[in-house]
Amino acid sequence: MKAQTWSLDFAASAVIFLTTLILVMFALNYTLSQSRQQAEMSMMESAAMSASDSLVRQPGMPQDWNSANVATLGLASQENVLNETKLAEFMGTDYSRIKSLLGIANYEFYFEVRYTNGTLASLPGGSQIAKGEYPSDATIVIPVERHALYMEKPARMVLILWE
Repeated sequence: MKAQTWSLDFAASAVIFLTTLILVMFALNYTLSQSRQQAEMSMMESAAMSASDSLVRQPGMPQDWNSANVATLGLASQENVLNETKLAEFMGTDYSRIKSLLGIANYEFYFEVRYTNGTLASLPGGSQIAKGEYPSDATIVIPVERHALYMEKPARMVLILWE
């Protein structure tokens, strides 16, 4: 009788211990997952801010760059004033090359310029200023919006990084 009680106590305590261990492991796994996602979001936010800053504030390198000789992307003729020629070259530059030049090669992006009334801005040739694929099934989406002048009108430049 004593041996049966001991094994019953052992079985009950083993079930309680294993249940507690499993619950702690699930909680730890969830916490680590959230921590990794938060770190990834922080890195993406930093990359998005840096890339959008470069685009709207700097002229790029060389100063009169085109899609063949660009070393650093910048769309401004002066700070917060978007240059039509540079935007046209940007729109004609390969998507993966833009990602590499902006330092966002690990992410996908969507870029657009909209006037304050909500309409997409257009290049002098008539094509709308939107590049990349809008995120539809992304796990992390980081939008950055910058205000600038385009063709002497107030506009919003939007850069969305997503994964």
